[in-house]
This record gives sequence, structure tokens and C-alpha cells, in this order.
Amino acid sequence: MSKNLLLWLVSLMAVLPLQAAEIPPGTVLSPQQIFRYNNHSDPNSIDPQRVEENTAAQVALDLFEGLIWLDGEGNPQPAQAQSWQKSDDGKTYIFSLRPGLTWSDGSALTAQDFVTGWQRAVDPAIASPFADYLAAAHVVNAQQIVSGKLAPQELGIRAVDQHTLEIKLDQATPWFISMLAWPTTFPVPHRQVAQYGDRWTRPENIVTNGAFVLERWIVNEKIIAKRYPHYWNNQKTVLEQVEYLVIDNAVSGYNRYRAGDVDLTWVPAQQISAIQRQTPQELLTLPRLNTEFYTFNTMKAPFNDVRVRRALYLTADRELIAEKVLGLRVPATTLTPAQVADFMPPALPDLAQPMRTRIAEAQALLKEAGYDAEHPLSFEIFYNKYDLHEKTAIALASIWQKNLRANVTLRNMEWKTYLDSRRSGDFMLSRQSWDATYNEPSTFLNTLLANNPENVGHWQDAQYNQLITQAASSTDAKKRNELYAEAERRINQQAPLIPLYYQPMIKVLKPYVGGFPLHNPQDYVYSKELYIKQH
Repeated sequence: MSKNLLLWLVSLMAVLPLQAAEIPPGTVLSPQQIFRYNNHSDPNSIDPQRVEENTAAQVALDLFEGLIWLDGEGNPQPAQAQSWQKSDDGKTYIFSLRPGLTWSDGSALTAQDFVTGWQRAVDPAIASPFADYLAAAHVVNAQQIVSGKLAPQELGIRAVDQHTLEIKLDQATPWFISMLAWPTTFPVPHRQVAQYGDRWTRPENIVTNGAFVLERWIVNEKIIAKRYPHYWNNQKTVLEQVEYLVIDNAVSGYNRYRAGDVDLTWVPAQQISAIQRQTPQELLTLPRLNTEFYTFNTMKAPFNDVRVRRALYLTADRELIAEKVLGLRVPATTLTPAQVADFMPPALPDLAQPMRTRIAEAQALLKEAGYDAEHPLSFEIFYNKYDLHEKTAIALASIWQKNLRANVTLRNMEWKTYLDSRRSGDFMLSRQSWDATYNEPSTFLNTLLANNPENVGHWQDAQYNQLITQAASSTDAKKRNELYAEAERRINQQAPLIPLYYQPMIKVLKPYVGGFPLHNPQDYVYSKELYIKQH
């Protein structure tokens, strides 16, 4: 054996893991294998490198596939890669692609398609909303490319041959493999991209590599995907069609569920208790690494003043909103949920104080900042159209009007317009949400770094940036957690945002749907795992 080979150890190989639908013996399948999913809103884009939100990711997870996927327990499993190796120092990975992989137009999928996708992800010309994702993974040169200092071709990824991919990191990243489940790391058909540019994802041009192919896209109504018969594991895919419906109102979604038009949908807060009594077997309350919060635009008055931000931060009644207004949510004190791997939330004494104490402190802060009964604080709450978000915004406005005598107005927009406005900074206090793209605290905390596209409030804090940079360079999990805890304390002190609640997945699922993942905390649903039982 050569000295070179001795440097390698196989970190994971394809050894008969669950790959797709596993149907229990004796199960009778329905002759109609169609799954109808309330996807809440129309995706902004299904280009893997332009996917920004979960509604887009859900479609992308079915139409495209990366090197790995996450099983029902949230564990990485081989997907387009059949195996991989990692160097002893954890800084070089070699992925072996499955033989015979194809795109939906019949052309061969090669390692170069991954290279093209990853180079697009960091290319400033593409303006990916997850441009910093590969930098967070510590892929060689990723940060310099995102900053415009190097060309995308300098990224630490190359096709060794048609079926072999090499990726180099500038430091060991223990959670690197789990990061490869997010669409930013998926391949794109390099020939289509070269021919059509930004138009390659139009229905007439799109070519995909997942278990399903795009059949039809009716904007603001639904997307229809059909089973792809040449998918590498087609023999274990059961569904013939998936429909992603656009129903941006929880009540409407639930009514259509009861009418039999939808198989999976979000639950209106006011219906939870009735469902628990009448059809508890259909109610899903599953773990999910998600935080709902409101972000201050720190570039605009009055929220360029930390005293004003802290006043609202202290008096947001998280318990009232999470438990009474919405139900089944968990009040949030930190941006990072406690359930995230390797994270121990710090104690935040000010949020443990009685609300009357916090209100008095907030009133003193506002007075110090120049606001009183004659000069009340005035601002706008901005959120996307959805009944649960509206309930939250109304509750917050009522709380601040009552306790701080603030003048609060509300503004909402349809999802895509809301995203554009938020990105452009056209807001004062904006509703946001973050779902873990991998199970490690940095997926949440990186969003507040000065150069991160998700930092739409433009908070700049050198101390915070230094803490996250130090954590990223440490391979000691205990040390990283100490730094993460200190970063959360910095958020508490400077209040660039207000964590409101942690949201489990609260949905209703028809009992005839089989294979639904019940223990994946990242809420990744792969339709290739699902099947419809006779009913």
C-alpha cells in the first residue's frame, strides 16, 4: 500500500442504509401514489444556489440531490456519492459518485456538475443568499472569493475525474458532511447553465437529478413534480407525483385538509385543542431546530440606539406569545435553540426578572434615549402575510403600546416582495425565522456576522465577530460552546434582534401517508421516502 493511501481513512461508506421508501410487510398501497403538501408560499427560486427559504428548499430536495441526504433520524446517508474518504487531518475529502448517474434529459451527471454548483455558490455575480455557506464550511478560498478577492475557479473543489470529487478545507470542520444536505451544495447541469445562464431553471429549460422532475409550475398556486424513472434509486421510490400547494393561510390550509384536498398542512393555533381531542393521531408536534425572531434595522433611527432596542427586547412577552397567542411553541431567550448539538444556552438574568421589573428598566432606557409621553417612540413592524405571523405582530404591538406607550404600526407583504424589501433594508423591525441548515450552533450564529447576507439589520459588532471567528477555528467542542454562549450573551446585551419562540413542526398528516420522518430535527422531508396506503 502506498504512503499516500495510508494518509486516508474511510469515514463513511454505503453499507445498506435506508435509501428511500421502506414499506412494512403487509402494507397495502393505494393505486394512486400522489402526495399533496401545503408548501405555504411560492418558492422565490428553485435554483439550488439561489434557494433562500424552506419553501424553496422543500421543492429543491425532491428535484435535486447532493452528495448526501438526511435520513428520518437526521443522520447523513450516501446520495449522489456512494462513499467518501477523509484525510487524517480532516482537511481533504474525496467523494466517489455512483456509477451511471444522469440528469433528467438523459445526459451524464459528472463531478464537474458539483464543481460548477459550488463555484456558482460563492460567485459574487450570482449573489447567492447563501454565499457565505461554503466559507462557514471552511472550503479553501471560499471567503476570499465571496469578498471578490479571488476568482470562483480558485475554490477548493475539483473534479479528479468524471466520478471523483476532491474538496479541500482550510481547517478541519467536524460537521462538514452534515452541511452537504443543504441545496447550496447541490450540483447543477453545467452544460445547461453555460447555454441558458440565469434562465436554466425556467420550466422549458430545467434539468434536474433528484427522484422527481418538474412537471408544471402554476405561479402562486402549485408546483407539480413527477417521478423520475431513471433516478439511481427509482426502484425504491413509490410516489408517482408530488404537489406543492401555495396556501399562505393556516385556516385555509386546514379547511382544505379536512376537505381531503391536502395531505399535510400547518395547524391554525385556534384548532390545536380540537384536533388533540378529535383526531390526535393526525397531529404532528415534532422537534425542529427553528427560531422565530424580530430583527432591528440598526442602520435606521430609532434602532441605531441600543437603548431603544434593549427596551423592546426586554418587554417582548415571549411566554404570552408562545404559549397563549400561538400555543405549543417554546419561549425563546437565545437565537440558538437548546436542542442544537453541542450547545448549552447561557443564563440571561435580565430575562428571568418579573415583567414589571423589565418594563420599569425599559421605560428608564427610553427616557434616557429621549422618549417619553410627549415624545413617544414610533416605529413599524414588518412581516410577511400569514395568519400566525399577523397574530404575533398584533400581540407585540399591543404589548409595546400598553407597556411603553409606543406608537406602533403594522405592514405586511406577500412572501417574495417581503424578501426583496427585507434584503434592501426597507424595514424598521422585521419578522424573521431561521431553520438549521446543519445541526451545529454556527448555523444560527453566523447569520449575525457583519458580512453575512442574512444580517439584513446590518448589525456590526467587532466583539461578536471575534467570538464566532474564534469558535470556528476551534476543534474543541467544549471551547466552542463557551464561545457560542458568550456570543449569545453579546446578543442579549446589544439586542440586534428579539428571539421570540422556538417552533416545533406542528402539522396535521393524513394517516394514510407512510414513511414520514418523525425524528429529523431539521424538518427535511424527502418525498422519495413517502408512500400512500390504501384508504
